[in-house]
Amino acid sequence: MRFGSLFLLTPVLLGLLLGLILGKRAGCATTQPVSLDLAQTIALEAWHSEQHIVWEIDWPAAPVGGPLTVEAWRAGGNYRLEILEAVAPALIGEILVFNGQTARQFNRFSPEPPLTLASPRLSPVTDAFTVIDQLLATPPQTAGQTFGQTIHGPAQKITLSFVNNDRLMLWRDEETGLPGQVIFLVEGKKGELKARSFEPLFDPPQALFE
Repeated sequence: MRFGSLFLLTPVLLGLLLGLILGKRAGCATTQPVSLDLAQTIALEAWHSEQHIVWEIDWPAAPVGGPLTVEAWRAGGNYRLEILEAVAPALIGEILVFNGQTARQFNRFSPEPPLTLASPRLSPVTDAFTVIDQLLATPPQTAGQTFGQTIHGPAQKITLSFVNNDRLMLWRDEETGLPGQVIFLVEGKKGELKARSFEPLFDPPQALFE
């Protein structure tokens, strides 16, 4: 009877133990100390890494449009942005290409020739990127890091806090070093970028940025 009860309980106990382990891996994170300079450097390197990322951007305070999805290729000072999905129909298919010197904008679904821009801007995508760039260029007041799991796998979360309660949180994918998610809070207004997919951008063809 004792052995029978033991055999009946063992799968239950194993299931509970497995659930606790999986729950810990998925929902918990280990907090570790980090210096201000190191935290900022880690976030900067992840954000500016050579990358091909499909971002879902949710920024209610954006200058134009609403939630949207943009495919971004970034290598050095070159980048290509293409809006795939947007609440505003006019934004769908809009493309900005910048080769470090010249910026051109056109729409994939329009026969109109590309426009040469005085400055590389595709609102609200570049506006969100600029906010992140500005925060990463600002000395933080406090910094922290945690290690845990995201839907993409193990990740390092860097949290930077600034004056006026501004904040930036960046999740760095441990396998690729790429940013998998970014949240910023500026003047009490929140913006969030989630990577639908991401991969390192190795040896991109120059035509990508022409």
